[in-house]
Amino acid sequence: MQPNTNGKTGNPLPVSAKRVSRGAVQGGLESGSNTVQVVEFLLGKEHFAVDLFNVREVVEYKTITQLPDTPAYIKGIIDLRGEITTIIDLKERLNITRQPGATDENSRIIVLDDSITESKTGIMVDNVSSVTTFDRSAVDTSTSMVEQNNSAIIGIIKKKIRIKDRDAHELLILIDIKRLVTDESVKLDMTTLETGEVAA
Repeated sequence: MQPNTNGKTGNPLPVSAKRVSRGAVQGGLESGSNTVQVVEFLLGKEHFAVDLFNVREVVEYKTITQLPDTPAYIKGIIDLRGEITTIIDLKERLNITRQPGATDENSRIIVLDDSITESKTGIMVDNVSSVTTFDRSAVDTSTSMVEQNNSAIIGIIKKKIRIKDRDAHELLILIDIKRLVTDESVKLDMTTLETGEVAA
């Protein structure tokens, strides 16, 4: 792939209801590579990302069977090609306000790799936008929330975008999805972060 001027390699790959392609670039966060491959997704108005190598596939919303006596963020279970898969409502887990008019039926489910949890698990998000490769140097780990032991934030990625003929940056919150789904003490305090669009 040829690098572009956005601090990332190649073009974002569209993600729909299909298995995520990990490609030839070995860019996992733990790989020691100079690049990082992430899956970008939306929760409300905020842009998030997780390590591509923690993702098995992305599927459309399926009817979820609720479970009794479980935390509020455990949405329930689905039958995914014969495999019972637990679904975590990531918006509920992170205490992010649901947008007016938003419905579960428009959501997407990111199915996590089997290495993340002991059982089949997926996270429900508002939308999945792309798979993108960034230079590792593009991940800013200097925010105070990153340094906290109980934070789920790995870093902030400043993604260059074009809006109305001007350059701007979109901030992606890179989260440690393994810690977030396996350790209830881990949190993400959105009030301490300045996210959204910033000037280039």
